[in-house]
Amino acid sequence: MSVKCPDCDGDNIKNEGDGIMSCNNCDLIFDAGPQWIKYSPEDKSSKTPEFQSEQTLTSKTILKWQENTRSGNLASKSILLASEEIERIANEIKVTDSIKESALEIFSSSSKAGIIRGRSYNKVAAAAVYTACRMANVPRTLDEISERTLLNRNELSRLHKLITRKLKLKIYTTATSNFLPRFAHKLAISDDVEKEAENIIKAVERSNYRQGISPAALLGAALYIACRTNKVRRSQLEIAKAVGTSEVTLRNRAKEIFAIINPE
Repeated sequence: MSVKCPDCDGDNIKNEGDGIMSCNNCDLIFDAGPQWIKYSPEDKSSKTPEFQSEQTLTSKTILKWQENTRSGNLASKSILLASEEIERIANEIKVTDSIKESALEIFSSSSKAGIIRGRSYNKVAAAAVYTACRMANVPRTLDEISERTLLNRNELSRLHKLITRKLKLKIYTTATSNFLPRFAHKLAISDDVEKEAENIIKAVERSNYRQGISPAALLGAALYIACRTNKVRRSQLEIAKAVGTSEVTLRNRAKEIFAIINPE
């Protein structure tokens, strides 16, 4: 028996794997398996869908949103799986429920826009978390998210840009200095050294050199120079691992930045 879309009743269906189907007509993603319950609005007071106990996000907004996605038809397995992945990543990078909620909304919109088609839900979920952070001006790096997922930083960046373009989202440019407190704390660096690193970053940002350098490399180089200047012993490897860049990149950027802030 052929599978039909529960939304538009079309039969142009693609099997995305793992029991998940997508409709090529309306871009709905749904699970064609028997484990999902159909229920009508009048059933809601007396019947609880069996997957409700599987919810992992505690935010009332998200629980309400997930209930609305069912809207008396079929719930998408990919949405529930994405919600678990979003919470896992969000908890590990220590962001608030509002970021989780925003990420799930972004994932849903991405699904409707056809972005998830041909991609695994967990990759789109990871990009949704990063995009939600950028939209809220919450400083989290590509590396912080990519190292917790199946995406490398380049894949994550490309998928983030695709989501931003397709959904026409407004993205803030997060000042590199906003990342400093977390990494200074991670490296057990004093306020004085952190302040000097901040001044170095601002000096670089005022120069033309800022174009083309990644935030992680700028952070690492500024912290390394500030530590050296204040005779604080932190190795290139320690700092590079903390900010998510390589020793070679940190060393090269540090030399270039030192020449900028100390011109002959």
